[in-house]
Order: sequence, then structure tokens, then C-alpha cells
Amino acid sequence: MAHDPEKTSQFWVNGVVAVRDHKPYVQLSNEKGMIAQFSMSDARQVAMDILQMAARTEADAMILKFFKKSEFPDGAAAALMQEFRDFRADLDREVAERSENESDA
Repeated sequence: MAHDPEKTSQFWVNGVVAVRDHKPYVQLSNEKGMIAQFSMSDARQVAMDILQMAARTEADAMILKFFKKSEFPDGAAAALMQEFRDFRADLDREVAERSENESDA
């Protein structure tokens, strides 16, 4: 199947300093215009979320590939992925609780 560049969605990331408040912002845009504008804090959080999702999705894909290659029973990979996701969610909650407690100190 040939690659059709017109059907490929692209976006760009730019940093700007606003004239109105002289603060830095990160803008996401595509060929149709600006999609979003973020404060530095929000931009960093979005970037971290993207990196986290990339790593987690790679892990899920590896689990599926391993279970398929090893010919484990149907549903075994899905069960392990759910356990892994639950485990990560528990860890995420622990980090959030620590962050809140540290800011109160």
C-alpha cells in the first residue's frame, strides 16, 4: 500500500512568548491552525503523559507478542495486562500521595 502524504496528519510544536503577558507558552498546531496552547507546567505534564503512555503501550504490546509466541491459552495475555495495569495504577496513586504530603511539609 502506497503512502499518501495528504492523508498523514502532522502537527508541530512551537514555543512562544505572549505579547499580552510576556509569559512563555507551548503551542501545538497542524496544517489547519493552532490546536492548543499550554503553559510551561501544562506542556511538561502533557509531555510526561505522552512518554508514560508510550512506555506503557510498548509493555502491553510486548506482553501480547510474548503470549502469542508462547502459545498460552486465550485470554491469558489480557488477564496479565489487566493485572499489570492495576499494579501501575496503584503505583501512580502512591506517587500522587507522596507529592501531596511533600508539598505540605
